[in-house]
Amino acid sequence: MPETKVLLTAINAKYIHSNLALYSLKANAGKYESMVAVCEYTINHRREEILSRLYEEQPAVIGFSCYLWNLEYVLSLAVDLKKILPGLMIFAGGPEVSYHPEEFLRKYSFFDMIIVGEGEKTFYDYLVWLAGEGRSLADIDGLVYREGEEILRTRPRQPLDMEELIFPYRSLAGLENRILYYESIRGCPFSCSYCLSSIEKNVRLKSLEKTLRELDFFLERKVPQVKFVDRTFNCNHDHAYGVWKHIGEHDNGVTNFHFEIGGDLLKEEDFALFQTFRPGLVQFEIGVQSTNPDTIQAIRRTMDLPKLRDNMERVHRGHNIHAHLDLIAGLPHEGYERFCQSFNEVYDMKPDQFQLGFLKVLDGSYMSEKKEEYGVVYGSMPPYEVFSTKWLSYGELLQLKTVEEMVEVYYNSFQFAASMSYLLRFFDTAFDMYRTLGEYYKRHGLLERKHNRLERYEILWRFGETLALTERQAEQFREVVTYDFYSRDYVKNPPSYIRPRPEKMREKIRDFLERECREHRVISGYEGMTARQLYHLLYLDCFTLDMEILMETGRLEEKPPHYLMFDYRNRNPLNHSAEIIHLGESLEYERSDSTL
Repeated sequence: MPETKVLLTAINAKYIHSNLALYSLKANAGKYESMVAVCEYTINHRREEILSRLYEEQPAVIGFSCYLWNLEYVLSLAVDLKKILPGLMIFAGGPEVSYHPEEFLRKYSFFDMIIVGEGEKTFYDYLVWLAGEGRSLADIDGLVYREGEEILRTRPRQPLDMEELIFPYRSLAGLENRILYYESIRGCPFSCSYCLSSIEKNVRLKSLEKTLRELDFFLERKVPQVKFVDRTFNCNHDHAYGVWKHIGEHDNGVTNFHFEIGGDLLKEEDFALFQTFRPGLVQFEIGVQSTNPDTIQAIRRTMDLPKLRDNMERVHRGHNIHAHLDLIAGLPHEGYERFCQSFNEVYDMKPDQFQLGFLKVLDGSYMSEKKEEYGVVYGSMPPYEVFSTKWLSYGELLQLKTVEEMVEVYYNSFQFAASMSYLLRFFDTAFDMYRTLGEYYKRHGLLERKHNRLERYEILWRFGETLALTERQAEQFREVVTYDFYSRDYVKNPPSYIRPRPEKMREKIRDFLERECREHRVISGYEGMTARQLYHLLYLDCFTLDMEILMETGRLEEKPPHYLMFDYRNRNPLNHSAEIIHLGESLEYERSDSTL
């Protein structure tokens, strides 16, 4: 008799993502692992394509991993799978179905079972039953299932021992060049009202020895990026420091490790360790969420804001760690004006990426219990995002959505750093700048269209022209836009708003490249090339503003005309901009490397 086939199916947000939960279920299936296959798709696949592929597998059982971003897609697949495979057993797991499973099964009759909470042991026991070696589903902890017209719930599954869990990855087959997710902690020590992780306060850690042994799998294979899914990774300092020390000592020069941390929990020895890290070895995501003390208290969050601000300044000063800060709009006690203040305070911390999120009211969260008191109106379908609160109207929220889009394009892309620093001089606050830019987009019908990189620069240039710049300011802005433009890529035929190089300067640059081809004193990695070839691979220009000071401090300082060279073969690992080489005032080999 052939083995029963069980398909664990993920619908990911992007191709580059992978689903840790399903790989962990399969790895922990023991002797029944051969029954289990993992199938991963994305929400960008055509639904009919996934439906046909799943049908062709002819499984007996399909399990779906359900989240905010994929539930509607999963429902549309499951209802039709039941039609074309009438005998198919369909189950689901994940945060989007775990907190009201009976209600879910009553609403969606084409689902047969829900795995509630941690699934590895529950799934193993289910496979035992499926193979005919278990007595009944009623004996398996952590299930809600359909039996005839009844919906039954078994005993709760007790928290699993992290030491007993099998490492989820066997090889990288099918996972090449994708983000791999990893966990060394389950549970969270904090009680943030909007987060489902706060429900389980029992924090469990893998031993450091086991964690480091598993991390070596990624290091030895030079996986591009590993994202820890641990909530507040450094809640246990000894554990976090041990991991950071290990990946620093065994750095393979390629792998990037992503951690969600408490920025105010960093200690002196952490900073001493960070100084030894290769740029790009680690990146941090830090949830600030709000700088309003009343809001922080209402969402049951703990945060030392002055300490966080100081620690962020130290991380930023090191120029080797990408730091990502989050805000959430729609939280209690934070209206439009107070959110603007939170925005400006976080912006002043100079995050490498600034994420504006919007409150999502999740089943099972404390925020869901308080929705009436807070006057929270939110979407009926996933992702259950806020529309309005007692403090924030829907119209104001829409304005924040536009600001979010402008920040994503003009801040988080790293392509306009000098330009936005320059433009900030003409506004009272950073929020005012992005709000006004968003209004410009809306006024000219630009929000509904997709724009390429060159179009984004042109829009920004036209926006700058609306600010009534003086002749000198317009010259400065053109120089700054030119700097940003060539920091990313060489463009042979630049648009009209990019400052042209006079013929006399181009001749001087060609002479410099001719000498460099003979003497190789500044440029490395281009040996054997002619000056003509280098002229189209490198960009050199003369500048009069100190761009480093502008981006670091916002101050505008003029310098004697000096030459910069943009080397596109060597890029900053944090922002992917070209290496900027300072060539002095006369192209006479005065060099100092910059890590802008």
